[in-house]
Amino acid sequence: MSISKGVIEPRCPFCSQRLPRPRQVEPKRLGDFDFGVCECGAVFAHDVTGHNLGAAMVEALGFACDDDWDLAWSLMPGEDYNDALIEGYDFHRHVVFPKGYDQEGNKVRGALSFIRLNDDLQGVKHDGARTRFQEGSERPLQPTATENISPAKGGKRRRYSKREVERLVKEKDLQRLVDMALEDKLVLRKIQRLLYAADFDTRWQAVLVLGQVAAALARHDPSTVGDLLRRLLYSANDSAATNWGAIETVGEIIRNQPSVYGSFVRHILGLVGDVPSRPAILWAIGRIGELHPKLVRNNSFFVMFDLLDAEEPEVRGHAAWALGRIKAREAEKALERLVDDDAEFTLFDGESLKTTTVGKIAKEALDSMKDSENKAAENGVEQKAPLDARREPPEIIAARQAYQEADILKNRGQSLDALAKFEEVLSIFDNAGYEVEVANICEKIGDLHVMRGNMKAALSPYQRTLAICEKKNDPISTVIMLEKVIDIYRHLKEYDKTLPYYFRALELVEKLSDVKRSALFLAGIADVYERQGKIDEALDAYRLAERLFRGMGAREKADLLKEGIEALEAQQKKG
Repeated sequence: MSISKGVIEPRCPFCSQRLPRPRQVEPKRLGDFDFGVCECGAVFAHDVTGHNLGAAMVEALGFACDDDWDLAWSLMPGEDYNDALIEGYDFHRHVVFPKGYDQEGNKVRGALSFIRLNDDLQGVKHDGARTRFQEGSERPLQPTATENISPAKGGKRRRYSKREVERLVKEKDLQRLVDMALEDKLVLRKIQRLLYAADFDTRWQAVLVLGQVAAALARHDPSTVGDLLRRLLYSANDSAATNWGAIETVGEIIRNQPSVYGSFVRHILGLVGDVPSRPAILWAIGRIGELHPKLVRNNSFFVMFDLLDAEEPEVRGHAAWALGRIKAREAEKALERLVDDDAEFTLFDGESLKTTTVGKIAKEALDSMKDSENKAAENGVEQKAPLDARREPPEIIAARQAYQEADILKNRGQSLDALAKFEEVLSIFDNAGYEVEVANICEKIGDLHVMRGNMKAALSPYQRTLAICEKKNDPISTVIMLEKVIDIYRHLKEYDKTLPYYFRALELVEKLSDVKRSALFLAGIADVYERQGKIDEALDAYRLAERLFRGMGAREKADLLKEGIEALEAQQKKG
């Protein structure tokens, strides 16, 4: 192969032998990295974006250990293995551009993360990695869907003004907005900012348009839409964030792309414990269920039934509206009790914002179910009698009621009473095998212990919630719980114990394309290394965090890190 000036062959940083092209290996993991093996025993992971270096390094370590993660997490860098990085790797041409740009001036973002186990460990694990690589498959060399998207004429991507985006949102010109979003990724952000418009009509229009544009864009650029979806869910989980419209928009994205994002329904339902968010949760579930009732029914939607008895008319009304959209005949008796409820609330029905009553919405829901039943009968379709959600075992029904009472006590600041009530219902759900409920209760118990300043007592329930989240393959909830465990260990000044949690969190947020959290976790890792006296490792992590902050425009944080890096470098030179 002829190599042009400024281009080099990919060679192993440990032995200088020419590297094979990375391959897809089984079993695939969430990061979907390709892997390679050098003749000297070094393994490497290919990160096509160059933004997931932490996750790629972790995956390379796991691959080197033949997915023996207990072994992988026990190894020490420098003692049990060495690592290295090659940036500027072009997978399609299988060459390296050391300066990071090809001959046409295009940025080459690919990176190869290397791990080489020491000789003793290689003797145990090397054959497994080599066999999996040899049995792996070549990834197609044609560009991906996102790589095929052409920028505007002249090779430069256009930038569109906030005013132009707002005009097209009001005109509901969806196709034009999708085309613009393909050229300018900031278009989604500019639609999102309309969620905070002064008038609610514009806000709701932004919810609908953002959901439809994002869903259409997902066919071409799923990573950008996935990033938006996760940001919205993070803000919905963050009580300190301004998050009007976040849950509703997530619902609209799922409604328009259920095959891609349907798994996020459980995340919406998982927020139901947050009382102020309940109308938004119910609205989102109703919108999804209107088109995809089976998708909602495949999740724990029975939690909505109890909300028909909520104190707030807005919650009762939205619950009735959502259950009507899903055609949840299980709720007929409960809805019948609401027909005479004349409490008013405001509802956006998908077309306009209106003031109505709980009773009117309950009657419309019942009529909708009846119409559906009549149409089925006319078409000769036999409808099976629904399972009544309230036929759960009596002890579970009582436990759900007690859970709500405990939540009320918690919100009132009666922490001791809330703790006693949560612990009472925990054993009931635990014995019945209700893992999701167990996870939610354990998190609440941990939060209460933190509220009372008893950090050690919070650790065990948090770790139990974390274990369930990982078992359920719920990366967003897992990251949230990892953050809580890290905070506990830092408060207890047990910094060494934070590292496995930091690395796991970093791995997940990089796969979730959450650059901000990646930078924060890297800074946290660097801080622990600095406390351990591992200055070189600390500087590497600090520098990467600084680069990420600067790349995302967080100049103040980047400058602060840079000052710290310079101070640490000066300290290192002194001695």
